[in-house]
Amino acid sequence: MNTLRILVTLLVLLATSLARADQVFNQPPNPAGGQYKSSWYAPDGLDGDEYAFDSFMLGADAGIIEIRWRGAYTNYLSGAGKAPVYAFTISIYRSIAGGSQPDLGTGGRLARYNIDGNAGETAVGTFGGVIMYDYAFTLSTPFQATAGANYWIQIEASQGLTPNYYWPPDWSIAAATGGNSAHIRRVTGGTYQAISGDLTFSLYSSNAASVTISASVEPAGTGTITGAGSYPINSTASLLATPNAGFGFVNWTQNGSQVSTNPHYTFTATVNRTLVAHFVEACTITTASSPSYGGTTSGGGAANVGSTVNLVATPHHGFEFLGWSDGCPTPTNTFTAQGDVWLTAFFGSAPLSATFDFNDAPAYTTLPIDLSSGGLQAHFSAYAVSGGTYAIWPYDTWGIRPLGFEGLSLFPTSVFGADLIADFSQPIVDFSILYALQELGCDDTATMRATAYMDGVYVGTATAQVPVPGTYPSGTLSIALATPFNRVVVHYDSRPPTCQDWGPIFFADIVTVTRAAICSADFDADGTVDFFDYDAFVNCFEGLVCPPGKTADFDADGTVDFFDYDAFVIAFETGC
Repeated sequence: MNTLRILVTLLVLLATSLARADQVFNQPPNPAGGQYKSSWYAPDGLDGDEYAFDSFMLGADAGIIEIRWRGAYTNYLSGAGKAPVYAFTISIYRSIAGGSQPDLGTGGRLARYNIDGNAGETAVGTFGGVIMYDYAFTLSTPFQATAGANYWIQIEASQGLTPNYYWPPDWSIAAATGGNSAHIRRVTGGTYQAISGDLTFSLYSSNAASVTISASVEPAGTGTITGAGSYPINSTASLLATPNAGFGFVNWTQNGSQVSTNPHYTFTATVNRTLVAHFVEACTITTASSPSYGGTTSGGGAANVGSTVNLVATPHHGFEFLGWSDGCPTPTNTFTAQGDVWLTAFFGSAPLSATFDFNDAPAYTTLPIDLSSGGLQAHFSAYAVSGGTYAIWPYDTWGIRPLGFEGLSLFPTSVFGADLIADFSQPIVDFSILYALQELGCDDTATMRATAYMDGVYVGTATAQVPVPGTYPSGTLSIALATPFNRVVVHYDSRPPTCQDWGPIFFADIVTVTRAAICSADFDADGTVDFFDYDAFVNCFEGLVCPPGKTADFDADGTVDFFDYDAFVIAFETGC
């Protein structure tokens, strides 16, 4: 028995030793040296970050299981000991139709591998006066490359700043020979450029025991599949079904039985498999909101014909849902997709609410300004120690278009921050404002704060962050309190925790408030019932002056007479 176990063990070890990685593509390092920067300052990048892409094509189908490359640190103040690479990302893209550059659009990236650590960084000598290092990475999932197809590879390093010198990331991939003497480069914030020279990298496949994963499309011509091919036994197979224009993915089947409804199907490759990706005709469900700032819609987009569509309309603060353009009276609109549809969700102002969208403000005017909405007066001003303020400008004045902004908006007039102050002629109980931040490619975001006061007395405060960080991201800052208030200060509270490209300024649009429920006898709308209200009504009744939004027709019968006077006296004496 022991002899048998030893024999089995030896056979396993022998099989393992026979399995090796075979080189299927190689662009060897240039003996004269040279390198091309391909690194960035994680997590948000710097303006000087650069990314390099190079193409490859195989003569036969192969499942790539390993990638090797060579690189260097080009700043003498940096190097592996000062600002080392702590991670790599390797991406593989399909080529655009002409083959001249990678397809960086939606669906163009075929695979992405994230490497924690420096990929076995090993010094191999000095070339062209620069110390070079070799790297290697075994793919978690083999990449199935098709013979004759033009692919692009991007290998980028993640670095920090050089301590004490703040030198930007400098890791570079070594120059190579044997390619087409060209690659693509992109600098953060710039365009893609064709650059002379090749990048050093080599690709390997396994000759270990493998299984074949075959895949086809049904009906023919409705979609494409990537990932089919030969996989080492017990490796992870990864298939991706992509519908052609006008079609949608349904499921994967094997021998007529469904095995997955996910277009990206992964599984352990243990036996040969033949899979079919099914597609059906698709249509487009387009939705809109009216007014655009009244609320949002969800559930639209591409839908398979015959599938169930669930649209949901969600009113924004200060608005209520009125109905869909197809007559559906409920916020949830459910129907069967039969063809392209365009539906609009209508919203209206909620009771006691008022909206200031700045579209009726004088364009190119610097604050302060006074605006009116639904009988409510608002005074907008700014405060800043450094002199910053705001002006009324078209929302796309700077060539940016924050989500949700339209028409005229409040824009900062300088790079210096300033508080935005809104004073209201009547007490309100809630306030919201759409804002956008000067942040470029950020993974996190600044904190905004709204603080409420009643006649100068602090009432409460609230903070907010945009839901999706990025470039000039937008969000809604709201505050709702049980105690009424008539002033709100909007303040840039704190910068993004890690983002590098940011400024302490914000843009604003769409202010919506809800007035406090006012006692009818509170004729001057100051929140209390007293003899000032009596005097205000008498002046209005006698035709002298009425408070904003008020009329002497107190009983609302269309005429002003002594019945209105009697109705006011009753309300005044009974406290509403």
